[in-house]
Amino acid sequence: MTLPATPSNRFVKPTAQTKFHIDFAWWDRESAAFRVYLTSHLCAEHRASFDPDAPVTLIDWVDSESGEVRQIDSLQYTLGSHCARQPEFLTPHIPLVDAVFRVFIANGNQPLTPEELAERIQRPNQSQTILKTLAGQRVYKGLRPVME
Repeated sequence: MTLPATPSNRFVKPTAQTKFHIDFAWWDRESAAFRVYLTSHLCAEHRASFDPDAPVTLIDWVDSESGEVRQIDSLQYTLGSHCARQPEFLTPHIPLVDAVFRVFIANGNQPLTPEELAERIQRPNQSQTILKTLAGQRVYKGLRPVME
């Protein structure tokens, strides 16, 4: 379970062993267009059929690790269950932050270390770059350390 940052833990400097995830609350706080960003990651098939005017549909999703049931946007489910399985979902040509975001969408937002992320995006020598990017002052696309 991910706990919100508290004054005592939000200033801890992440290390190579720190796990990261998508902080969905960040998207809410920043009033960012989460669905618009998700749409940019759809495969060609789903992008062609996506209706931006359709109402948001929430579905129950079960975390395979914990058994926790939570509601997620059906667009997020489509990305994780279909689009993430397509060969073009993760390629070396995708920008680093987008590739890391896609890993979390594909794995149900299970926290990972920079080294694990580098391995998943097939950029094994970039774990330090991932750490510096995600641990910096700026938060990219809600990618934040897991605070326990």
